[in-house]
Amino acid sequence: MNVAFPALFLFLVVLPGFLFRQFFQRNEVRTFDHTPFSAVVLKALLCAALFNAAGAIAARVAGYEIELGDVVRLLVGGPSSIKDLDSRLTWLNVHPVAGAGYFVFTNGLALVSAFVWRGTVQRWELDRTGHRLASLARGDAPWYYLFSGLDHPKEDAIDGAMVAAVVEFNEGSFLYTGVLADYEVNADGQLDRLMMVQAQRRKLENDRQYDAANERFMEDSTRFYPIAGDVFVLRYDEVKTLNVTYLSLEPQRRQATPGSPEAD
Repeated sequence: MNVAFPALFLFLVVLPGFLFRQFFQRNEVRTFDHTPFSAVVLKALLCAALFNAAGAIAARVAGYEIELGDVVRLLVGGPSSIKDLDSRLTWLNVHPVAGAGYFVFTNGLALVSAFVWRGTVQRWELDRTGHRLASLARGDAPWYYLFSGLDHPKEDAIDGAMVAAVVEFNEGSFLYTGVLADYEVNADGQLDRLMMVQAQRRKLENDRQYDAANERFMEDSTRFYPIAGDVFVLRYDEVKTLNVTYLSLEPQRRQATPGSPEAD
């Protein structure tokens, strides 16, 4: 028997666990510890066992029976085991869809389960700080939770975020502000780029003046000047400090049209 068959077979058996583990949570880290006894591998193997158990039950309901002894014999028995399984292999030739269908079912079930669980978490915000299922539903995505406002204590809906970043140049420090449109992280999950719209900047030293008589800061929009362009990209490794302000938009009122009850 080809020595690659056991490895291929085991790969197909454990693949559902890794597929589920990959997609069921939001995760910004794309590099994982895949050593045999790492937590990632152990969790994936546990998930694979659950999906294979579901596959075995489905096969039994469909009228098929999985002979574990024959599977073990194929994996460790060597070429001599093939002679003892001629009748089984003949049956497999007659029903080629049975074997392939099992792996399609287990891997498909893993993917569907992952996306259903992830959609449920996102729909009901089960990963919000304080929710009783947060420890189970939260993924390793700290930047997503920061920018989305899911960790913010405010009960108002968060519609976006505005960022303010200090960048140092030879001529001095500048403050860049804008509405966060998107962001990118590297393979290790570290923030790599910030993409802002309506970006503007000013020198950090051009701060607001304090009006002691009225006990308030004086607003001066001329301190900032807009940056031309549709999207401004800022590399995070150039940022010294970062401030995030959450935006909550007021619901827009419907404009009454002539002849409508509201207009009357």
